[in-house]
Amino acid sequence: MQIYGPYRVSTTQPNAAAQRTQPQKPADAAPQPNSTALDQLDLSSAATGVNRLNASTAAAGGGEIRIDRVAEIRRQIADGSYETPEKMDAALDRLLDQFA
Repeated sequence: MQIYGPYRVSTTQPNAAAQRTQPQKPADAAPQPNSTALDQLDLSSAATGVNRLNASTAAAGGGEIRIDRVAEIRRQIADGSYETPEKMDAALDRLLDQFA
């Protein structure tokens, strides 16, 4: 194939004969997998306890957020009527039950 300019191409020679060859890389230049490097994650017992607490909390509540309930609790916190001694005792009992 001959090219005479940006718009004129002559196809007097078959283009199927032209083959592109890729230069071959030496075998020793190929990257070798490193079998000694391993990823590892160590979790403390405190982190494991937090994960267990989160899983049991999500399972108990069904995992859904009730927007109306959240709004009601926010309103009670804002006007100072949410934190009562009875609610604090119940929350403390639930917390101690989780760790006991």
